[in-house]
Amino acid sequence: MRHSTFLEVNLSLIGQNFQRIKSLAPKAEILPMVKADAYGNGMLPISQFLVRECGVKKLGCATLGEALRLFDECPDLDAEALVFSDSELLNEKAREAYLHYNITPVIHRKCDLDLVLKDQAFKKMPLILKMNTGMNRLGLLSEELDEYLPLLKQRGVEHFITHFARSAQVIKPEDKCHKQYLEFTQIKKKLQDYGVEIRSTSVSNSGAIEQKFGVDETYVRPGLMLYGPPSVLDPVTWKGEQVSRLVTKVISTFHVKKGTPVGYGVNVADKDGFMVAVAMGYGDGMMTFLSGTKLNMKGHVGKIFGRVNMDVTLIFFDSSAASDFKPEDQVEIWNHDGRVITDIAVQSKTHAYQLMCGISARIPRIYKVK
Repeated sequence: MRHSTFLEVNLSLIGQNFQRIKSLAPKAEILPMVKADAYGNGMLPISQFLVRECGVKKLGCATLGEALRLFDECPDLDAEALVFSDSELLNEKAREAYLHYNITPVIHRKCDLDLVLKDQAFKKMPLILKMNTGMNRLGLLSEELDEYLPLLKQRGVEHFITHFARSAQVIKPEDKCHKQYLEFTQIKKKLQDYGVEIRSTSVSNSGAIEQKFGVDETYVRPGLMLYGPPSVLDPVTWKGEQVSRLVTKVISTFHVKKGTPVGYGVNVADKDGFMVAVAMGYGDGMMTFLSGTKLNMKGHVGKIFGRVNMDVTLIFFDSSAASDFKPEDQVEIWNHDGRVITDIAVQSKTHAYQLMCGISARIPRIYKVK
């Protein structure tokens, strides 16, 4: 565990982002994604804040294990957890959890649908169906529902959903998102024409919400945007607050001359400069693909030099920065300005959610409310 390196998470900023999402989707209820430890920010405190302060009734998890942890550690949490991908329904022992906790699986494959519709133990469990309308990752095909229509008519569908594949791009008429949405409405109509009651729907993930696409369904399902960064980068329309601030410290500093090898491998300074070693490495979430990325620290732009080490990262600055860095100084990797983490992600050819999710358990999370 680190001490002077930490991820500070401002819960008030979660609340601000939540209200901004409501303004984009005023007709819909919000079903926030808290999977992957709330995108690295801490599933338990964020879920508690969303339920108690924002009035959230449903939370999105990726795995049954996440949902179980949520209720095991927060037993008085007044919310339902939805498991969107790894439901463990074919695991006879694990699926018993759905009978004892307020956890509901999102059905996205035929074998699970068959089990839930025919096993009497699950006859009262709300039925959530996810359709594959063109993303071709997880989801039922329209024709896979045909043999189950009589059973679906008897039971009804509590929540009917799909997922957009290209909502992080600008949505235009007749594009992929529109085609998926049309497919979704056609499948929904097929079920309703047969007499299947569909009680609620959702289609919009972060990129779609940012563009107000599909937000008139019963729910919207924000993920990344809830924590600050935008999904759509060209142009950026979402002005969310980055909820986390990643802080570390300077371990050591030294001057280097042009031609000096530094660190693992053959990494040679290409000019005279000043090196700052900070207390983060790939064991903490400063991944190796960040090598070469520019960071702004204390008003100076430095570059991550050479190989990122497991426990230490070297940052190369011009010699003029030397007077502003000394051992034990606090420095930020990113702050509450969402442009900072987005810029780091773009430079390193990754995504902001990968940077946030990558922060390891060695980095303590500190929570504050303004």
